[in-house]
Amino acid sequence: MKKFSILLLFLAAVLLNACATSAVPTITVETLPPTPTFVQTTEPAPTGATVFDAARAYEYNRALAVDIGKRVAGTPGGQAAANYIANEFEKSGLDVTRQTFSFEGWEDRGTSVNLVSPETITLDAQPIQYSVGGKVDGDVVLVPGLGSRDDFSKVNVRGKIALVKRGTLPFSVKAQNAAEVGATAILIYNEAPTGFTGTLRDQVSIPTIAVSGASAGEILQALKNGTVRAEIASDAGTVQRTGTNVIGTLKGKSDETIVLGGHFDSVSAGPGADDNGSGTATLLELARVEGSKPQPQHTLIFIAFDAEELGLVGSEAYVKQLSDAELSKMRAMLNFDMMGAGEGPLLLLGDGKVALLARSSAQQLKVEAHNAQMPANAGSDHESFARRGVDTVFFLRDYNLLHTPEDTIDQVKQEYLGEAGRVAERLLERLDATPLQGSKSQVMPTE
Repeated sequence: MKKFSILLLFLAAVLLNACATSAVPTITVETLPPTPTFVQTTEPAPTGATVFDAARAYEYNRALAVDIGKRVAGTPGGQAAANYIANEFEKSGLDVTRQTFSFEGWEDRGTSVNLVSPETITLDAQPIQYSVGGKVDGDVVLVPGLGSRDDFSKVNVRGKIALVKRGTLPFSVKAQNAAEVGATAILIYNEAPTGFTGTLRDQVSIPTIAVSGASAGEILQALKNGTVRAEIASDAGTVQRTGTNVIGTLKGKSDETIVLGGHFDSVSAGPGADDNGSGTATLLELARVEGSKPQPQHTLIFIAFDAEELGLVGSEAYVKQLSDAELSKMRAMLNFDMMGAGEGPLLLLGDGKVALLARSSAQQLKVEAHNAQMPANAGSDHESFARRGVDTVFFLRDYNLLHTPEDTIDQVKQEYLGEAGRVAERLLERLDATPLQGSKSQVMPTE
């Protein structure tokens, strides 16, 4: 099996690390099994306005990543993005509403990390989101492995600062393991020279700091020559904030629904052009396309989620307020997160009928696409729906610059947006042609 590495934090899809990943997760791409002949759906003739326009999607992407820039949930940038999305939904003829929700945000008001012995060096480091602040001064101890309890049992970090390699275990698990054995702080370092960001999914009692690979190299070199002492001063902590989901509804001939979603918030490290400007841009272009077509059989609900990077907060808030009756009428949820940059084929994740139909739609269009297995420490907004029994598919692509300053618009490729958009448009056409639940025939084509 071919493997693609994907940096998801908790989602951003993200994808999440924010979903709060600490590792560089691996998505294992599975070869699709042979399938029987599928039910053909008549391909629509191109009519300009009713065809997904990759160039237009790229312009949406540029507006989000360049004109607006960082879109951290609960900040002016996030609100500017919500206003932009609402305006574009309205232009497409959708009925627009906003769902606000409160959440515990976090901010870093200033953090410095320095080596003070054997020489003074300022490190390229930043606290991981939701880290506690504090002032710490102590010896640095390299922990073998990746920060498991067993790894910590091999060294003495009591009263000291633990240095642990990034990977496999969530940040919060590494930090909790360090705190349990008396460490006063933990430095989690990248193997790549660059810095990174992430989110703690669980409460941790000690400062948890992300260190770039380049700075980690300086620490490791100094440790070879003897004792290394570091000093951390971090003014970071939680704040109450308000997030906004932007919802655009295209009324169908029935009250059965198909949801299309993607998060618009970014992390603070960069403009989030791919994660997830690309997914939001695809959502906006699909809204324009579907709004220009004849009335669909199903009601289409387009949702730009906020605060995904903080743990799927926006999508959880949306799903939580749905009634059982509304959930029972939801035929599918299509999630777009991080599919406009990177390398490798389009990934259409899911094991249900909707994901199978998505992959066969890609086959119809001669777009290479595969299923994959998400790492345990990654996620995105479709999971909020899947947990409530909704059949989902997750559109994404392998990408290693998410949650970094390098996730910029020049990484995004129009052709990638076009592939995802065309597959989604075909999938929507086929889903909408599926008989309604009250009809005698409710069989959904699976290829």
